[in-house]
Amino acid sequence: MAEPIINILIIDDNTESVEHIRHLVSACHEFEISHKLDIESALKFLRKQSFDIVLLQLTIGLDAIKQLRLIKADIPIVVMGWINDEASIEEILKSGASDYLLENDLKENKIRRTIRFTMARYKGQIEPLGWTTSLVNKLHLMESLYKVISQNTEDTTDQIQMILKTGCELFDQEIAIFSHIKKNDFIIEQAYSSTKKINPGEKFDLKKTFCSITIDHNEPIAIDIVRKPKWKKHPCYLNTGLLSYIGINIFKEGSLYGTLSFASSQPKDQPFRESDFDFIKTLGEWMRNIISQSHTSVDYELLDMHDPVTGLMNKQTFIEDLDSCVNRTLKSEYYYFALLFFDIVNFHEIKTILDKQQSNNFMKLIGKRLKTQLRPRDTIARYSETTFVILLEDVYINETSFAAERIIAEIQKPISIGKNILNVIPSIGIALSSSYKSTDSIIKDAEAAIKAAQEHHQTFYIINPEHDVSVSETAS
Repeated sequence: MAEPIINILIIDDNTESVEHIRHLVSACHEFEISHKLDIESALKFLRKQSFDIVLLQLTIGLDAIKQLRLIKADIPIVVMGWINDEASIEEILKSGASDYLLENDLKENKIRRTIRFTMARYKGQIEPLGWTTSLVNKLHLMESLYKVISQNTEDTTDQIQMILKTGCELFDQEIAIFSHIKKNDFIIEQAYSSTKKINPGEKFDLKKTFCSITIDHNEPIAIDIVRKPKWKKHPCYLNTGLLSYIGINIFKEGSLYGTLSFASSQPKDQPFRESDFDFIKTLGEWMRNIISQSHTSVDYELLDMHDPVTGLMNKQTFIEDLDSCVNRTLKSEYYYFALLFFDIVNFHEIKTILDKQQSNNFMKLIGKRLKTQLRPRDTIARYSETTFVILLEDVYINETSFAAERIIAEIQKPISIGKNILNVIPSIGIALSSSYKSTDSIIKDAEAAIKAAQEHHQTFYIINPEHDVSVSETAS
């Protein structure tokens, strides 16, 4: 039986972001999307048409929520925006929004889950009291786990075992596996199970595991065989009989290392919730930190992959990641990425008033500030004495502009080094496209863009071979 159509009204003054959402959910045939550019036309449309949910761009204004409620008091409203601090989000929810979507984290599954969960909660299909109690218990469990693994014990095996055991409790699963992926092999590195013995070192065909789906989507994936019978055709179910699964990719030094997954042969009482995806993202980040900090003989080789001053990835290693990015564009016409060259225009002037150690501390601070404005999956490296490079994957031109503006605003804040208060003049050159055929060509365009930004006294300058060149406002 086909699922009922969900009619969605998007109110957004940016048609490009709307088309991005359309593309993300295009394979989901039960979604029907309509779009209005402003609240006035949306209100007129709502008086004539019936919708199940509204996606409202934050730039339209929170007053729009009150106006929508006057027309349709019972419709759930999800606000989309770039704000990412708890106080602001809480204010948005207090204004009457049903949920909030962070715009630089828009993914196909994220949008679908949010829409379905928000509608179910709004219709009372999810019991608020029981859900709140369960969520509080899980938060306490996560807090306890964090206190243990943040003690920086040298025994990483114990830390990983704690994550595996706690994850089974969080997600109500029987089996937890931390794997290492090597080409087409799924190798069990560590495991935990209260019901069966699992031997580390066991090797399986990656394609016959649910983790292969997680790797293909490059985001957390949950599978419920009972609620989605289509998974009964997957080799993993046919071979193991597992009825539920949730997993996430684990990266080390910017490359896929393996997966963290939890599974059970018993059906779940309740479907995986949005908070479960947040929890597994946190567990995945902790796991990444643990394996990145573990000291093995291989780690000495990794020293050659980093800049000795900032600790960031160095130029050679970054180029290897960029090569992979360019190769991916050759396989997918829907994959977009951006290369940002960041430079400090007045660095040589700053350097004359700092000693060597202060100069190194200054560059470390610049690297840290840049990282605060990036997503966890973004890649940053020190390219030369004054230049940093940043790789943004799965982005469009408007998202890249927002990222550049955030970086500029952060770097322009005064920096205190010793007795000196320094004002930095930043400059960014951006190459954006899905059509580059070589690494050299996109680097050449990014270098040309930063040169153009400096020549035109711009904060940043974008080169996009598929569209017209775009230039930012003049730096203040």
